[in-house]
Amino acid sequence: MNILVTGASGLLGRSVLARLRADSRFTVTGTAYSRAGNDLLSLDLIDPGTVRQALLATRPDVLIHCAAERWPDRCAAAPEQSWQLNVDATASLATLCREAGTQLVYISTDYVFDGTAPPYAVDATPNPLNFYGRSKLAGEQAVLECGNHWVLRLPLLFGPVQQPGESGVTALLETLRDPTPRAIDHWAVRFPTSVEEVADVLAQCLAMGMDGEQFSGIYHWSGDTACTRYELALKIANIAGLDAGHLTPDPAPSFEQPRPRDCQLDKSRLTAMGIVGKESLQQQLARAIAPFL
Repeated sequence: MNILVTGASGLLGRSVLARLRADSRFTVTGTAYSRAGNDLLSLDLIDPGTVRQALLATRPDVLIHCAAERWPDRCAAAPEQSWQLNVDATASLATLCREAGTQLVYISTDYVFDGTAPPYAVDATPNPLNFYGRSKLAGEQAVLECGNHWVLRLPLLFGPVQQPGESGVTALLETLRDPTPRAIDHWAVRFPTSVEEVADVLAQCLAMGMDGEQFSGIYHWSGDTACTRYELALKIANIAGLDAGHLTPDPAPSFEQPRPRDCQLDKSRLTAMGIVGKESLQQQLARAIAPFL
């Protein structure tokens, strides 16, 4: 199976590219924009002509669309540019994939929900609280209205990073090392999810697709451990052998952009198919922070 991955220089895209390239069943091309080069194809998703040329050159059976503006505060600070990437470019990509006979897998977010009634099934009614969530929901709608594409919603992501600040999870390592007293969010419940596990889930899905399984509509994947940001900091402190005494739990944090309280995703549509994760959060966190200890 021939696969094209957008955003292959990013947090999720790197792990997806590495996992699929390690499997002889897949021929994989990764694309990037600002960090293109080496073995990544330069691709400007805003330019339909360039995208059409890339599809003609690579002729993918499946395109995994990881590229996005994924930081809520950045989205709100630059709404036009964020909408252009998260929605307009996605809609154009879905159309071009349909024309090319390529199935698009769109990576979305738990932030399409308002966090008031978890766990959320794949058919639960979305109600995003912030601009980022609204843009990703609009991207979903554009994808699902155009061809035999499908959506994979994911929660808070972490994994192998080039520097700790690349993920809000591994960034807590820097927070722990800074002795300045800080109050940490102890209100929002998150489900940290390893990008390496997501990549493996995608590989399992693609293999099933090769065996005749038809993927359509919306799917969820998530880690199984619920924790606030404060609780997550304590887990990382324990793994890294760092003191967390300067951190205090904040039961009523303020955010630049509103956040949902608890967007737990019900992943039973995938687990019922036999798709599984293989490691605990503890194992995944330890591997992610190991290069920085």
